[in-house]
Amino acid sequence: MDASPAMLDFDRFLLTVVYDLPNLIFVVDQADGTIVYANQHMCATLGADCVGRRFFELFAGAGGDRHFLSYAQQHESAPPALPRQSEYYDDESENWYHVQQRGITWIDGSSKVVCVLSEINALKRLQKDLTEAHATLAFKNRELEISARTDRLTSLYNRYQLDLVITGEFQRFRRYGKPFSVLLADCDQFKQVNDAYGHQAGDSVLIDLARLLQSNIRATDTLGRWGGEEFLAILPETTLDSAAQLAEKLRAIVAAHAFPAVGHKTASFGVAQIQPAENIKDLVGRADKALYQAKEKGRNRIETAD
Repeated sequence: MDASPAMLDFDRFLLTVVYDLPNLIFVVDQADGTIVYANQHMCATLGADCVGRRFFELFAGAGGDRHFLSYAQQHESAPPALPRQSEYYDDESENWYHVQQRGITWIDGSSKVVCVLSEINALKRLQKDLTEAHATLAFKNRELEISARTDRLTSLYNRYQLDLVITGEFQRFRRYGKPFSVLLADCDQFKQVNDAYGHQAGDSVLIDLARLLQSNIRATDTLGRWGGEEFLAILPETTLDSAAQLAEKLRAIVAAHAFPAVGHKTASFGVAQIQPAENIKDLVGRADKALYQAKEKGRNRIETAD
């Protein structure tokens, strides 16, 4: 049925209004992909000759030859249906657009798609800023988390984190009967290093000692700085004899090592295995007592708790 004069006048009115809108508005013929209408802003942006050109010539990155495809359709092999909304980035102008498109019946009764592109550069900048801010915040939170459980000088676990680990091992022992041992190591005559070479040299010795100990224990063991020049190793599922063998191995490695600036240093070790009737404080106390005995007996040696 032919359109009435009133309907034609209304269609012309709509096209006149659309012509002045500050969006890229155009109509694509779905039969051959030709742009059959473009508003003033579209012509000013893409050229007055855009009407009559093919859709894919003007929007090469749109993903389709007759209309815009969504990101999922372009990258995830989704069915090429007509998405009502999507986003489009124009490489040449470096502009981002929000795309709205609808299938319509044109004045002559043919099938067309009307596309409305709204520039969203400010929104994209805001999204980018928010993404970067979130990434920075996550990085800072990660730094704080690491700082809360790490000794700043040696990068080993600090006492707070060691308390958490040893509490977990103690709970496993109480529930499942899994044995574990602890090992206390202390740098012998460390005060002499600070007095003779200065605190910077002393720090270097502690850093090197931490590296030696860490690189020569099992991956399942936990090493941390207990305080001053003392280091605590928590050894899961380890008996007293096995812990003593590890301590002797570490003692020999430390004694053979030449430390920066100060040369050879030694370390003493105290070892203890958890007992059924004791708590964590008692366990560490026995290891500390064994370490004291090693010092009293001449240093550069290991002692095991009764």
